[in-house]
Amino acid sequence: MNKILLSIPVSILLLLVISCSQPEKKTFTVHIEIVGADIEMLTFQQRKDGDWVKTDSVMLTDGKASYTGAIDLPEMYYVFLDGQRNFIPLFLERGEIFVSADVQSLDKPVVIGSASHTVYESFNESLALFDEKAKTLSDQYRAAREGGDEITMKKIVDEYDLLDDLKSESIKEFALKTNNSVVAPFAMITYSYMFDLDALEAVSNALNPFISSSIYTVALNERIRVLKSVAVGQPFVDFTLNDPEGNPVSLASVANDNYVLVDFWASWCVPCRVENPNVVEAYNSFHDKGFEVFGVSFDKSHDKWIQAVEDDKLTWTHVSDLQFWSSAAGKLYGVKSIPHSVLLDREGIIIAKNLRGQELQDKLAELLN
Repeated sequence: MNKILLSIPVSILLLLVISCSQPEKKTFTVHIEIVGADIEMLTFQQRKDGDWVKTDSVMLTDGKASYTGAIDLPEMYYVFLDGQRNFIPLFLERGEIFVSADVQSLDKPVVIGSASHTVYESFNESLALFDEKAKTLSDQYRAAREGGDEITMKKIVDEYDLLDDLKSESIKEFALKTNNSVVAPFAMITYSYMFDLDALEAVSNALNPFISSSIYTVALNERIRVLKSVAVGQPFVDFTLNDPEGNPVSLASVANDNYVLVDFWASWCVPCRVENPNVVEAYNSFHDKGFEVFGVSFDKSHDKWIQAVEDDKLTWTHVSDLQFWSSAAGKLYGVKSIPHSVLLDREGIIIAKNLRGQELQDKLAELLN
């Protein structure tokens, strides 16, 4: 082996060393063509913490534009035309990518050169049947409600719950099969409200270490960390928000020696408003025996929040920072859908989650009678 190395010219050896030591290029170039576009500007945006964040923009000339940037691992970007609400979803990654779309159907682009986007398209196709069935059930439910057919309404709700279970299982299976792609953690974090801690951990543990630094893997593991911190058996995580009069109130101030239902809800949330009478009944039945409710609103409007409290006769302690889905308390407890509730025992230990209707009544009767 040494003789072979010695026979190679020094200049070639030097070139080999330099080539091996140079960092891998992390650039991408995306070429975009939009048929029918009379807009001159494209903006690249991402979703971060529920908000749209503009990252850059590029001019269109005759419906065409090219944009070069740097990227480590693949990430989802959304390409907007100025003045349009629709956008092109696009997984960018290293290399040269070609995108073509019609201005009338921006959400269905043809993308060549992005392997991650191909996986993303496959993921969307795997969900298409579930989404079509969900739309059909939604139309049937609306018709039943207009006709006052409560039996059919309940049947449709049960069908929808089953469909939701099948959809979540399909997403999990897809993520496990594509565990080498960042689309796997992207899918899980996008639909994280559908998964419990065990499902999220199963996918996280199966992911290829190569994508451990992906923003989606990081977000998935942070979600797992939060859910572990507020799992059944853990002590409650305290927080302080303002009551309707603007006074700061902590959860700890209510939790002392009481069973407490921490109830995450909002005036605009129809399922929350449907559940409120059940919570009122539980509160009226067990409050004198040591049961409290601590309402945490995901509202944005102070007036609508207070009006709902009055209309639904919610006579317990209420707090909110009026930050909608960015609620600080919601983030602490990993709340991705509402209504969401956490039941604390007298020692402040989380003993149950999302007890609704008769389940809540039965649990409180077991604890307090």
